[in-house]
Amino acid sequence: MDEPFAAVDAATETAIVEILKQMKADGKTAVVIHHDLQTVRDYFDYVVLLNMRVVAAGAVDEVFTHENLQKTYGGRLTLLDQATEAMRRREIKT
Repeated sequence: MDEPFAAVDAATETAIVEILKQMKADGKTAVVIHHDLQTVRDYFDYVVLLNMRVVAAGAVDEVFTHENLQKTYGGRLTLLDQATEAMRRREIKT
C-alpha cells in the first residue's frame, strides 16, 4: 500500500488500521509506505528505514531508534525533534 493514510480523516485512518490488524490476525502480511514517524510504533510490527539504501530493517522496537532515524533522515530529524518537543511543551501547559 502506498501511503494509505495520506489525506484521510481520523475515522478513515482508524478503519485502515483495523483492516491491517485483521489481515495480521488472518496470517497475511501488508507492505505499507508510511512517512508519519509519530504513528509507526502504534501501527506496525516491522519497519524498513530507507535512504537511498536500507539503513535498518526489523522489529519496530529494535530498529526504530533515534540513532537509525538520524542515519535515515540526517540533520532534518533535528527539526522534527524540535517541533515534537515544542508540541509536548504546549500540551503540558494546557
